[in-house]
Amino acid sequence: MPTYKILQMQITSKKGSIVLDYYPIKNLNDNIYQDEVLRVLSFRGETMNKRIITTEKMGDEVLDRKDNFDYIITDNSKGLPQFVSHSQRKLYV
Repeated sequence: MPTYKILQMQITSKKGSIVLDYYPIKNLNDNIYQDEVLRVLSFRGETMNKRIITTEKMGDEVLDRKDNFDYIITDNSKGLPQFVSHSQRKLYV
């Protein structure tokens, strides 16, 4: 199994009802897309939205939510990349 150095990140609203998870993504050949992540928005434990965004947008979003909306970084660990198809990437990026 390959070793991944790409970080998974999770931020949570102060009250804990909104959670944003960011996962590295890969293709069928296990090639990691270095500039894109899967963003998953959950509200009270239910997935509301999934989309692929750039790592730059992820960084901006994390800083904005942390600085302006009191979100807390609740996980910053090595996460397994999630598979996305070529057609899924074309929908979002």
